Amino acid sequence: MRKVIAAVLALTMTASLCACGGGSSASETTTAAAADTTAAAETTAAAAADTTAAAETTAAAGEASGTRAKTVTLGMNTQISTLDPYNGVSTGTIYLTEAIHDQLFSAPALGAPIESEIGKSYEISEDNKTITVEIYDYVHDQAGNEIKASDVAWSYNTYLATGNATGIAKYLENVEASDDTHVVFHLKEATCKETSAADAILTGCVIYNEAAYDADAYATNPVGCGPYKVKEFVTGASVTLERDPNYWQTDESLWASLKAQNVDTCIFKIILEDAQLALALETGDVDAVNYVSADNLQFFMDDAGNALSGYIIEPFSSILCVNVSFNMFPDAGSKVANDKNLRLAIEWAIDKEGITQTIMGRTASVSYGYATPLYGDYNPAWETQDIGFDVEKAKAYLAESDYVKNGSPTLVIMTESNEVKTKAAQMIQNYCKAIGINMEVKTADTALFDNYKYDFSEWDLKIDNNGSRQSLAAMYSTFLSHEHTSYNGVPTSFNGAPEGEMSKLCAIANNVDTNSQQTVDDVFNYYTENAIIYGLWGSINYIAAQDGITGLKVQALAYAQPWAFTYSADYKGVAD
Repeated sequence: MRKVIAAVLALTMTASLCACGGGSSASETTTAAAADTTAAAETTAAAAADTTAAAETTAAAGEASGTRAKTVTLGMNTQISTLDPYNGVSTGTIYLTEAIHDQLFSAPALGAPIESEIGKSYEISEDNKTITVEIYDYVHDQAGNEIKASDVAWSYNTYLATGNATGIAKYLENVEASDDTHVVFHLKEATCKETSAADAILTGCVIYNEAAYDADAYATNPVGCGPYKVKEFVTGASVTLERDPNYWQTDESLWASLKAQNVDTCIFKIILEDAQLALALETGDVDAVNYVSADNLQFFMDDAGNALSGYIIEPFSSILCVNVSFNMFPDAGSKVANDKNLRLAIEWAIDKEGITQTIMGRTASVSYGYATPLYGDYNPAWETQDIGFDVEKAKAYLAESDYVKNGSPTLVIMTESNEVKTKAAQMIQNYCKAIGINMEVKTADTALFDNYKYDFSEWDLKIDNNGSRQSLAAMYSTFLSHEHTSYNGVPTSFNGAPEGEMSKLCAIANNVDTNSQQTVDDVFNYYTENAIIYGLWGSINYIAAQDGITGLKVQALAYAQPWAFTYSADYKGVAD
């Protein structure tokens, strides 16, 4: 047995994100100019790493000083549809998860060791088929209900039964408690050796007390085990969290990095329009904003990247890749699933450098392949092998397709209804119109998008964002494998591809025995040659705040975590 003690975690991150769909502009922003893409991506990644390290140093200093603010109000440009991840995880849910909930372990950043939350230690069997976790024996939720191993097992099994546990369902047969402090995870033989299996499971489920759980009530007022509890939920407007003085983990030395409690009350104010979000910070309506668009950076930083007087602003690397995927489920009415030449025509017609520059300006870096350069298994050679912008090639592929023979139908490109992705969809619509392809842009709010993206009768193309906390091999296995979800009883990938060559290649690339750069390259080659998915840009997110906030903190997706910000002794929030 391989035993890992929480205090000395050394296992490399392998948990892949399974629920990043419906991302907000915060998860879409990136840095670097599109001109010299390789150098730009490397420069931005290094800059983001420097600023992240600086923020963490500042945060550590603030935590050491013991300064706790009274209130912080964060303006955010994404809806919060539910606070219970069992109902389905959208961007807004992810923002608040670490405050309200505890998991067994958490994944703070790409490539970082996982950190203990409820889990104290774990053992993985030599055959990889079981994982045994020991939990702390003094865990309780925000209502004082004791959390035992049986509650952990129930939480995982309940989450699996919802159909929303797409990040762990492919790995788990079942979960059981062997006593009050030990939980045993039984893995499926077919997937137990995937590189991402252990960490996906260990970080993949929030924990509830079985007897207290109420699915309806928990959507807006969950009783979690995290350091903050819900005070108020105003649908479409705001969520207010207050610090739980009775948080179960009283030993601060054992807190995971995202469990800092540097403010008593966190107010999340929903402001969907980018210009209004920036204006709210300028006029003192909020203390910080989760995202600054390219057009609004000028109000908070100079051309050299320095914060203007009165503000703090920093870029944070995100592991998300914003992409266009094709609906590969033909039996639901997809007009592109059986027409590879049409898909290739669309990809060659898209000028993603133009999209990136026009929409994102200085805050964007083009993605080559379904990837970003932040991952260790990213191959720079893809930057010359990816499909580019060539109108003549696009027209040639269109002529070879069945599009005109089928009556030149109008294709539907769907995206979440935020400014950045809507603009990207409109530009793709115009590029396709220029070569003779009709396209309709369909937008949906967060809650609807999270449903529609798995309803393959609703769209032909979809703009989404995905990532993995471990590797591209793990991301590909999660989203491009037929085990991601199902439609009408048929297992499919996140874009409707049934079991086939794509799934086989993903399984090989993400298996501990066969993972290599070549097997990851094989996945890239297959989805590129067959036009299955098309990366648009990588992500770096600018967060800005009033200068009474001395340090910013984000989680793995570069989403702001204001309870873990640091504050000056004389800081005063707008809600104080």
